[in-house]
Amino acid sequence: MPEPPQGTVAAKLGRPEPRRDAALIDAVVEAAPDAIVVTDETGRIVFVNRQTELLFGYERGELTGQAVEILVPDDLRDPHRTERARYEREPVPRPMGIGMVLVGKRSDGATFPVEISLSPLGLGDETFVIAAVRDISERMVAEAAAEEVRYVLDQVQDAVFIFDRSSWQFTYVNRGAVQETGYTPEELAGMTLVGLAPDLTREELANMLVALELREVSAWTLTTTLRHKSGSDAAVELVIQAPPPRPHTSDLPPFVAIARDVRERMEVEERLRAATLELATAQDRERIAQDLHDTVIQRIFAAGMAIQGSMGSVRDPRVAERLAAVVDDLDTTIRELRSAIFDLEGGRYWLGAVPPGEGVRSGVLSVVAESERALGFAPRVDFVGPVDDTGDGIRPHIVAAVREMLSNVARHARASAVTVEVGAFDGEVVARVLDDGVGPPPVPPIGNGLRNLTARAESLGGSFEMLRRPSGGTEARWTIPAG
Repeated sequence: MPEPPQGTVAAKLGRPEPRRDAALIDAVVEAAPDAIVVTDETGRIVFVNRQTELLFGYERGELTGQAVEILVPDDLRDPHRTERARYEREPVPRPMGIGMVLVGKRSDGATFPVEISLSPLGLGDETFVIAAVRDISERMVAEAAAEEVRYVLDQVQDAVFIFDRSSWQFTYVNRGAVQETGYTPEELAGMTLVGLAPDLTREELANMLVALELREVSAWTLTTTLRHKSGSDAAVELVIQAPPPRPHTSDLPPFVAIARDVRERMEVEERLRAATLELATAQDRERIAQDLHDTVIQRIFAAGMAIQGSMGSVRDPRVAERLAAVVDDLDTTIRELRSAIFDLEGGRYWLGAVPPGEGVRSGVLSVVAESERALGFAPRVDFVGPVDDTGDGIRPHIVAAVREMLSNVARHARASAVTVEVGAFDGEVVARVLDDGVGPPPVPPIGNGLRNLTARAESLGGSFEMLRRPSGGTEARWTIPAG
């Protein structure tokens, strides 16, 4: 039988084979996608294929007879010899360097990651080792990129589920999904959205996925619940998407579902709804209070002052007494209405006198304007000193006192001119109402109005008095400490 050509694998291994078989073996080895390196028992290279030349940058003649460590970086050659000796003691087909990062070295000194599979080959009394070497640079780059994506997804607080288009089973879940459901990644691997979302039926999910595959919708967004391993349910916003095929391929990527815990958001929205309703209610109450204050009270006040102003022309004592009782009833009604306004507006007004934080000036001017109709003329108003710098606690009392004194003038004084003075000086606030009317009687009757003025002043550490003016008329003086 003729010997095979010396360039064939069979010839290099010293194995006599028919020429056809030798050519076939050569063709297979040369066509292999991996670099094939064959070494003898001493670790010397006896054969390399074409892919080895391309991968490592050597000609075949440069490698034949060299120690295989020529293909290993200098700093890894000793560990490689140790690994090779270990393999010689147990020569079985297996990957090389399990759990290790293997590195190859090109002729120009460049290094690159490799994956090596080893297989022993016995020929007669000799044992050879066949090493299939594969450059895994691109794979490691892809794996690093995938690892980075997984790392980023694990930092996302939302639960991310990637699931197969056919079985719907999860092929990847992030840390957020594990925390949200209480299951381990291994437990979730055999589950589907239908098992985790009790409100989502299999038919509903199937219809949504079909619409996604047909590109009828780009994504589904729904509010549902996600069931924890413990059995508790959490409200979530669930978004389901079907990414389009990758460029230059018809392969369809898996479905993606993202679940966001919306319990806190729903609580905030509920509080917002409650606050909106409360605001609307408060606005209605304030509108009613404003109508009572600006319309009803003013009309009652004007009516009382008008009655009081006409009492001087009444000759029948019984009629005058009855009219006085009506005026007192109207005063009581006004106070009750002001109290109701106070309740309606949540304490915004102290008996409807002046809003806290607003100045004494504006409150007094408002009261004076209210009195014009009952008096029949506009009173003069003077302010002395920093009246608006008085404390919030006494401002309403000042305005209420001015209102009461003006009401008293309208009822009893029969005046044609009135001056209102409010001053703040020497640690006191003094409110005076001066009129040119008939003046106070020798013993002024103590009605509700005078009683209220006295009680209000004394409760604040002050006093109230009515004096006859030298030029005629009355001076009502209400004094309290400024602080």
